[in-house]
Amino acid sequence: MKENQLEDYCVYLHLITKKLNQYFQSQSPYIFCKEGCSKCCRHGEYPCSELEFSFLRIGYAALDLQTQKLIVSKVLKINEEKQKFKGDVFNYECPFLINDRCSVYNYRPLICRTFGLPYYDEENKIKVPFCVYEGLNYNQVYDMENHSISVDMYQKTGYAQEPLAFNVSLKFLITKVGKETMGLDFGEEKTILDWM
Repeated sequence: MKENQLEDYCVYLHLITKKLNQYFQSQSPYIFCKEGCSKCCRHGEYPCSELEFSFLRIGYAALDLQTQKLIVSKVLKINEEKQKFKGDVFNYECPFLINDRCSVYNYRPLICRTFGLPYYDEENKIKVPFCVYEGLNYNQVYDMENHSISVDMYQKTGYAQEPLAFNVSLKFLITKVGKETMGLDFGEEKTILDWM
């Protein structure tokens, strides 16, 4: 990965993070994310582009040797589990999750930065984070039966801020914002595990 690409990616991340912080702040009544929760880090595939992984590696290199060794041992264990897996989609705990905290938080991929907010998918349908089903983000306004955010439930909360969805899908952030607007080359996309 070219060094100037990483510099441009840092500018991109600065802009995206600023916007995401505004989104999360505007939705604060519905957001239960907090340090140490880590439910989103315990069971996923964690898609990550080549550019994102190059940036993540900088964060990994800055870790102390003991933490690096722990991450490597987690990767080896996860790979063993993956070899024995017989299903369709292999989900695993992120190897960078150490003591319920992200060891590379400032270098984490986009999927980690956007998780927690409802977003529009490719068919313009609203998707909610899975933690809604665990009584967390947006649970007080999400109709489980109809699988949608409910206006009636929102009105009962008494919150001034209505629950909103945002254009924060990976496809939108990478293609529309990163590639088309900023000219970034994100490269190939794999899971974090496949990059390691």
